[in-house]
Amino acid sequence: MQEFSKILDKVPARYSDVRILKQRIIQVALRTDSSDCFEEEWSRIVCRVVSRGYGVASTDKLDMSSIERTALLALRNARLCSQPVELVNVPPEKGFVEHSIVEEFEVEKVLGFLKSIDREIKSRMSIRVRTELVASHYRIDSTLVTSEGTEVREKIPLTDLAIYILSKGLSVGFASKIIGGMGGLEVLRSQQWEEILECLVKRASDSTRAKPSISLHFSYPYLTGRFKVILDPEAAGGLAHEIAHFLEADVYQERFFKGLNYGIRLVDNPLLEGAYGSFYWDDEGIRSREKTLLGKEGINLLHTRLTAKKDSDAGNARGVLNKPRPMVSNIYIHPSDWSREEIFADTQNGVYAEGLVRAECRIDEGRIEIEPEIAYVLKNKELIMPIKNLKIICSIRDISRIDAIGSSVQLRPSYEKGFAISEGAPYLRINGVICR
Repeated sequence: MQEFSKILDKVPARYSDVRILKQRIIQVALRTDSSDCFEEEWSRIVCRVVSRGYGVASTDKLDMSSIERTALLALRNARLCSQPVELVNVPPEKGFVEHSIVEEFEVEKVLGFLKSIDREIKSRMSIRVRTELVASHYRIDSTLVTSEGTEVREKIPLTDLAIYILSKGLSVGFASKIIGGMGGLEVLRSQQWEEILECLVKRASDSTRAKPSISLHFSYPYLTGRFKVILDPEAAGGLAHEIAHFLEADVYQERFFKGLNYGIRLVDNPLLEGAYGSFYWDDEGIRSREKTLLGKEGINLLHTRLTAKKDSDAGNARGVLNKPRPMVSNIYIHPSDWSREEIFADTQNGVYAEGLVRAECRIDEGRIEIEPEIAYVLKNKELIMPIKNLKIICSIRDISRIDAIGSSVQLRPSYEKGFAISEGAPYLRINGVICR
């Protein structure tokens, strides 16, 4: 790392750094009518400089002269900016962390595992299905050296599996599941497969007879647009993720949260063992820590060194090839003491939303929209009709309507702007949101 420090000494700027980023990807896919494998490996040098503004430059050439040219190019880019930036002071970090792998992600082993899952799915389905199973493994090796004395390196292995089922009954149905975490093939082997497959197969079967979302309003003519909605951990995790977007320091608007009774504890924790979005240092080299974003104590925003006003606030920076932004790692709603059975038994009428197709937010409007993979009409405490293409629309203010939170969190791997994260929640109930 001394060679990189010597290069940074030649950069006349308030701050500069060099990152060496290496990544290896192995992907194995098994489909009903095809199977394929993909491997890729690459390395990149990224230099970032704060002079007037924030400058970034990168190269895939790893020799010292190319790295020096890239650092000077980043300096030039920083001097082109019209608006100056400031970095909050942080103590320098030094260290090396390598997250362990129990079982290597070997192609033949993975294919055998996927075949067993595929056979199990098809043996449980009474109707014709097509399947797609895509397992991916990433080896990320990141080293950061800064002009302030930080020298850190972290090696992260990630494994995930996406399962898709296309079923044909009265109509075409669909079900999917994404599973993942930090580690090797053991991440997939350790899952609760009996429960996962039972849920997937039921969802695929139910979706072939699901009614359009307009049927929901025919079933509840006495309601005027707001429903009691129970969200499963996937849909509720999508809600947690979208709420967190409003708490990114560079877009935060106090008006949406002023005087609000939160009703939940929203946590971002990059130190969760084995979680898909975990890391020891963020992309500015700040040591990770758990942060409660919403809770009884109030609001705590996601910050980078560019948005923080004091040392303790930084630590949520994500961004390597451009200026880092505040972003989540493992975001989840903290559990309470309701069991799943108690939530359903306590809900006379409403909607149950399961799985997640899409979750989006409108920062300027304070609005969140969630599209579950399937929903069910809940009448007299019974699930009586599956619904497809439902949209759940709520505002940040609707957080105060959450009146039941389950006792166990489930995390779902995801990506945000190309960075691995996970999102999760227990089962929860919102007492009055718009469904369309």
